[in-house]
Amino acid sequence: MENLNEAHRGGTFCLSKAGLGKGTTGKQIAIASPNGAGVDYAIGGILYHKADAASAAIPAANEQAADTTCLYLVCLDSAGALGTAKGKDVKNTDIANNAGAIHYPAVPAGGCAIGAIKIKTVAVTFTAGTTAFDAAGVTATFIDLFAVPTAPLAA
Repeated sequence: MENLNEAHRGGTFCLSKAGLGKGTTGKQIAIASPNGAGVDYAIGGILYHKADAASAAIPAANEQAADTTCLYLVCLDSAGALGTAKGKDVKNTDIANNAGAIHYPAVPAGGCAIGAIKIKTVAVTFTAGTTAFDAAGVTATFIDLFAVPTAPLAA
């Protein structure tokens, strides 16, 4: 656990609430910070800023299997480019039976996690960047982050 009261070098954190949500097109995300000023974040101790965006494309990821839940990290790099990292698919039945945990994936090199998207599929598959977040059988939950949590996400 980091103590922010101590001298800290090279921190990578999201410093303001991103306000992640579904973009104006169902396959994209919105960055709509509550204060309307965009997102401030740090990578390796250097500060950056990304303006709000009504609809930003996310990179395609491997297909998520039907009847699973998965976490996708939403990240920004030093140039403000949006990226995602797909976690591991966990069967919905395993989650319901407390036999599986939903783990956050690793942050891509040079990136800062500003949020995550939990995708639950029922009888359909999901492909980030291709499948709409509000498609039939898909439930998307958008989560704003300061940093990647150390514990898995509770169902």
